[in-house]
Amino acid sequence: MATVVRRLGRISITLLRRLAWLVAILYALYLIAANVFLNAGFGPDVINRKPERFSMHWQNGLSLYPGQVALWNVKLGGHARRVRWQASAQKIGGHIALLPLLRREFHVTTAHCDEVRGGLDLAEELASAEPRPGGWVLRFSLIDTGTLREVRWGAHTLTTHGAAEFGMWKQLRGGALEIFPSSARLHQLQLRQGDTEWLKDGSASLAFELPRHSRSDAQGWHRLALGRFALALDAQTPAFAVHMDQEPRWRGALRNSGGGRIQADLQLSKGALVPGGTLELSVPLEASDSSGKHWTQQARLNLAVTRSIDLKLDLPPPPDGSGRINADLQLDGLDVLPHDKAPPLLPRVSGLVDLQWRFDSLAWLGPLLAKTPWLQLDGAGELAAAIKLSKGRIDAGSTLSIPAVNVQADVQGQRFSGRARADGLVDSRNGELAPRVDIAVENFQGAPVGDPNAVFLRGKNLKLELRSTGRVIEFRDSLRARLLFDRADVPDLRAFNSYLPGQALRFLGGRGQLGGDIALDAVGKVGKGNLKIQARQARLAVNDLEFSGDVDVNAQLSRADLKNEEFVLDGSTLALRKVKVSDPERASPGDWWAEIRFDRGRLQWGSPLRIDTSASVRMPDISLLLALFTRHKDYPKWVLRALDAGEVNASTRAQMKDAAIVLEDLAVSNDRFDVRARLRLAQRKAQGDLYLRWAKLGLGLELKEGERKFHLLKAREWFEQQPRLLPASR
Repeated sequence: MATVVRRLGRISITLLRRLAWLVAILYALYLIAANVFLNAGFGPDVINRKPERFSMHWQNGLSLYPGQVALWNVKLGGHARRVRWQASAQKIGGHIALLPLLRREFHVTTAHCDEVRGGLDLAEELASAEPRPGGWVLRFSLIDTGTLREVRWGAHTLTTHGAAEFGMWKQLRGGALEIFPSSARLHQLQLRQGDTEWLKDGSASLAFELPRHSRSDAQGWHRLALGRFALALDAQTPAFAVHMDQEPRWRGALRNSGGGRIQADLQLSKGALVPGGTLELSVPLEASDSSGKHWTQQARLNLAVTRSIDLKLDLPPPPDGSGRINADLQLDGLDVLPHDKAPPLLPRVSGLVDLQWRFDSLAWLGPLLAKTPWLQLDGAGELAAAIKLSKGRIDAGSTLSIPAVNVQADVQGQRFSGRARADGLVDSRNGELAPRVDIAVENFQGAPVGDPNAVFLRGKNLKLELRSTGRVIEFRDSLRARLLFDRADVPDLRAFNSYLPGQALRFLGGRGQLGGDIALDAVGKVGKGNLKIQARQARLAVNDLEFSGDVDVNAQLSRADLKNEEFVLDGSTLALRKVKVSDPERASPGDWWAEIRFDRGRLQWGSPLRIDTSASVRMPDISLLLALFTRHKDYPKWVLRALDAGEVNASTRAQMKDAAIVLEDLAVSNDRFDVRARLRLAQRKAQGDLYLRWAKLGLGLELKEGERKFHLLKAREWFEQQPRLLPASR
């Protein structure tokens, strides 16, 4: 029996020795294979199959037993959607669970990192992998470091002596993601952007976790609304120095000298702030002006989380200066990260904002007031506003004031400009908001839009009234405007010649005045209006007939066709007084006058204007009409005696287009005589027919190509046989 036992013992020892040798050989093979894999250079090639999404490189590595790995000088990088990230560590040591590999799970139980740095940058969006079954599971139970050194986001760099713990679970091929409870504790914190220190000498603690979720639950940054986050921060902030120069304009710059402070204690759970959170920020304002005066104030921001989110901001002005912002706002509810159940932020904001600030340019105001750039504000200026907010909307009682600003309004091809004052008010009518802005220009000028230097109009007290209804943010969509000015000086009436039909009718000289009351729509197009022109001793020419006199135009416009810029002209009037013909042989001496009313008519805006109208005329005699056809001395003497026959009334259809004036169906009469005529004036040439009856006498006059021919026999029949210059009115 003893012999058997001894033999079994020798066999067991032999087996153990052989097993030990086998284990030693396998261990040696593992050491060789694993460390060759880690150090021979082909390890990263195996791992980095999709370097555009994930890459990992290291200088050297060591594995002492299966599942244990240590890597030195590690660099990692990846691209997820629109974010490209990088990370590095001086050393990473960790353990990998082997059995989970059998079920396609890569489980790192622990990983300790030294001297950690990381960065994030925005990049072109990389499409996410389409969800597919069978993806490997990555599980990092604990990644920790006691030497977190740097985190960079774009141009911002955070340096620290920190410690962090992180864990996550992720299924590849578009599967779910979970971040285990993680935390970071940062000391000697400093946040820089270039040469600017936004935070320094700070400390912070962070805690965050994200439940397991798939892409169908949330994508991108909306995933943050599913998690829990906590932040405690205490750090110094820079001071802000401002200087007002002689213009005056503010010039500002941050100063890294510090003096400010931020303290925060906030928690976020499933997209909502947790009651009890606070944030306090104070920033020193160091101000100076061109005279050498210096002031120091404190800007403060306070946020308190109660049943609502309460925000207070106080940005004081320097003594004897401007530039104040004071806000007291409340945000209903505690949700701040939008997700399916969270309402948007703006409609939940209520409170008061007082603003007084000087801007280097006020050009940004124009697009808020008008949909198209017909109205522009520009130049440096001070803005004062008292804004009442109710559930995200600017409420009744809000006011706006700009003491001085450059304004420019382009109306029907003319540019009105000057230095203005603007005052705004949000009123309420029948329960609906009625915001308005009144712009007053003390001294203004007018010029063609295409040639702003060709100023033809100068005046005072131009007013631009802007009216709207509904929400202030939609002011420009329902805008109605009114442009008013009176008796603006026109130094040279020839400026109007671009609107007249060339040689057929033109100003030769003189001064005048222009007034307007014009209604505009949201895009600056005229809806209706009234234009008044007054000229005294103006010099005009109709073809080759030159005369002087007083001119009064009262144009009543209402829009007929926006696309073709056509206007109804009904009710407009033209008055001529103290008219004297320059050539004494052309007409009888003495003053002449006419009152013309456009009973029905259309005007198409352009250069020149196009007018088609039916008009009625009152005048003392027909002397000027006869002069348009030929010299008075060319007529028989009995015709000239008709000039003393008394005041007459006339009617005609008049058309002005294509550098010509055409009168058709011209009928003049009183108790003693009748006149019928048609006449076309263009390029200093006249063409037309005239018939005059006085008692039993009749006269026809044919005007063609500068030649005149009288018809004394059967003059009426001759006139009626002549072709019309315009088709008969329908």
